[in-house]
Amino acid sequence: LPFIKAQFMTVTGIIRFMPRKKITDIAIYILLIIVFLAPRLPKIGSFVTLDEPSWLSQGANFYYALGQREFENTVYEYQPAVTTMWIISAAMLIYFPEYRGFGQGYLDYEKGRLDPFMIEHGYEPLQLLAYSRLIQVFVILILFLLFYFLLQRFLPKLSAAFAVAFVSFDPYYLGLTRMLTHEAMVSLFVLVSLLALAVYLLKDRRFLFLLISGVAAGLAQLTKSSAIAMLAGVGILLLAQMIQERQQGWGRALLNVVKPFALWFAILAVTYFAFWPGMWVAPGKMLYEVYGNAFSYAFQGARLKVTEDLDVSRFSLITAPAKIWEVARVLFYRTTPFTWLGVLFGFALPFTINRELVRQNRLLFTLLLTNALAFVLLIGIAQGRNSPHYILTSYVSLNLLAGLGWVYAFEWLASRLSARQTQMQYAGLILVLLLQVWSAVSFFPYYFTYRNPILQSAGWYAEYPQKPYGEALEIAAEYMAKLPDAANSTALVYYSRGCFSYYYPGTSVSFRPYYVDGQHEADLLSNIHSADYLVVYYANQVQLDKYDKYLAILSTVKPFHVIWMDGYEYVRIYKVDSLPPGIFEALKNL
Repeated sequence: LPFIKAQFMTVTGIIRFMPRKKITDIAIYILLIIVFLAPRLPKIGSFVTLDEPSWLSQGANFYYALGQREFENTVYEYQPAVTTMWIISAAMLIYFPEYRGFGQGYLDYEKGRLDPFMIEHGYEPLQLLAYSRLIQVFVILILFLLFYFLLQRFLPKLSAAFAVAFVSFDPYYLGLTRMLTHEAMVSLFVLVSLLALAVYLLKDRRFLFLLISGVAAGLAQLTKSSAIAMLAGVGILLLAQMIQERQQGWGRALLNVVKPFALWFAILAVTYFAFWPGMWVAPGKMLYEVYGNAFSYAFQGARLKVTEDLDVSRFSLITAPAKIWEVARVLFYRTTPFTWLGVLFGFALPFTINRELVRQNRLLFTLLLTNALAFVLLIGIAQGRNSPHYILTSYVSLNLLAGLGWVYAFEWLASRLSARQTQMQYAGLILVLLLQVWSAVSFFPYYFTYRNPILQSAGWYAEYPQKPYGEALEIAAEYMAKLPDAANSTALVYYSRGCFSYYYPGTSVSFRPYYVDGQHEADLLSNIHSADYLVVYYANQVQLDKYDKYLAILSTVKPFHVIWMDGYEYVRIYKVDSLPPGIFEALKNL
């Protein structure tokens, strides 16, 4: 106790003699850390999403390649997911360091070989996932603090803190920051890069900001190749700078932007090379795998292992406005009404009365809107599978624009209605932030299942708001784990790997989609007869036409148990020994 008291007095003494401005800075950073971590750490291992078990397997292969010094094997097609692989490798080093020394080689990530291998050696895949998620949360925390550090170059500190906190509580973005996925990091790498470049061009020509921008851009590309859409925002910044310097002549102005862009691109390239071990030994193979697969996916609708080669004659883009709208409307549905209003207020930024801020605000408005549209258009016109989280950078851009809109809306309102302008402005911002927080936390622990209440009332997605991402399967597994003799039972489950199997003590067998494609009824019946339970992921399967007949047959009997969540039927559980013979007869003719 005397020691603790002495340390406390020492810290108190240091704070007492610190400048007030410094104390405010430290307090803001501490508050942002608490605000960021509070909704992300609780129950971080309470659910698993569809892609995460696969990423664990690929991360394990990455870790194994590092251990064997086989750097040419640190590649995964077009993603390239290098930052995610480093995170999983760090989790492996903490939780299962000896994995690299068993000589098991590279386990097939598509067949789920990692899970039984870990269990055989006394380790739990769910624990590895929890470690990986925790590491990623702290990586994103560092990016958010850097995000604030750059933004407060344009705004007062408290206003910048509000804008960053508003972004962090976007429900969909909040949900993805606590699961193992690339887009949560990509979005912040992109925004940090663009803001740092804006600081360099508008505020402070120190090399530090160009370095931050280039490194963040390189890490964005190492995370996912679709980050190339950020070049639209880079172009906006460089064009604005060239227009600003046009008095010197267009040739001179062009040279003045080419120089920093060349240096920025060089930093990006060095970062790309330095952080990817595969680039050290086989740069040609790495670039071909990433960008060859990316082009094949975007223009030919599938990866190179399907199309086998790039054929320019087969290149095409889906440019129908309906496809782009399909991508954009999901964004509208998943963002809150407070984001909508903030974006509308943000459209007033280019018309700011303050002449000192008018250029800055116009540029920020144009930059954020361009960045949001660039990712929507990139995913909207590309062929192949387009998941909602592919445009997560658009969510961050629009929420930041909304945060700026709210800041200037309350600043304008307070200047006209109250003598206590500052107090009123910050009181309004705190209220808006609390409403944004409530929108997110009401969907704990997933957050990404958020539905905009206005559009839901208007009838959008009347049946199901989205394609499920594995949520609620763990609820089914936990329910079944309490049933008698659960450890000795077998369940045939749609999306069993991770989402269900990590929480179920018995044997989980995956329901294969090809079972209902025709000519595979024998496989389906054999697996059903071998199981004690049949678990239907109704929320997903009911949205796929191929399962209509299968679900219609099962709907003739009452399920043993049904999992409902947020007003939607998610999971149906059937006891196989209670299914009448007529069900099996009907399935024979599926």
